[in-house]
Amino acid sequence: MMPGNVFRLQLTAAFADTRHIILRIGVSALLAMPFIFVGMPARAQAAGIVMVILFTGFFGAAVGHARLRTDLRLARLTLLPMSPSVLWLDLVLASALTRLAPVVVVLAGFVIVNGQGVTPLSLIGLLGLLCASLVLLTLLGMGTGRIARSNGEVHLFGALACGVIAFVSGITPVPDRLAWLSTAAAWNPIACLFAALTRLASGPASIPRAEFVFASLALSVTTVIVVQRWISGGHTKK
Repeated sequence: MMPGNVFRLQLTAAFADTRHIILRIGVSALLAMPFIFVGMPARAQAAGIVMVILFTGFFGAAVGHARLRTDLRLARLTLLPMSPSVLWLDLVLASALTRLAPVVVVLAGFVIVNGQGVTPLSLIGLLGLLCASLVLLTLLGMGTGRIARSNGEVHLFGALACGVIAFVSGITPVPDRLAWLSTAAAWNPIACLFAALTRLASGPASIPRAEFVFASLALSVTTVIVVQRWISGGHTKK
């Protein structure tokens, strides 16, 4: 492994424990099963799936980063001869990809069982929104893990943050006087993912042009950066 490639180092450590990976996928699938197999309104199904993604991505990143600090691994990583911006980019990407495996299993099950009129374009849009949502949740989760002083605080702050994220993303119903949140949700990838899953479960899985362009760009940029960081040896500090 080339010096400074924290991205590859973190991914190797995360996927080295097969038992942990199976447990992580199993827990996410178990939480999502009612929303995949039980008949309910499309909005309720989509809300349940997005909440599973939210908890998996956000809590996983928050707890993982808190453990990284507690074990002093973060302090050791900052001593590597690489720029801080590249170090944090590697940490964010590795954490997001680690949460991708259980989330993809959940999303695939939902699409197979409940998807109506699924097209290649709608799948590309869905994957792009998922990538953008996971990166956003990872950033928020790592921020929470950074400010928390103990494992208990991580879970407390995480529960509060998940509630706020669900509220501002339109997953939970809001009163009429807070209808302005729907305007802000148009720029929120989590809200867009929620809307896309609702459309997918309720009828032909069409996707607005602007949303498709955003999702395609998110998927393309994420893929390019991940490949570049995987093959790169990192950048030394100046």
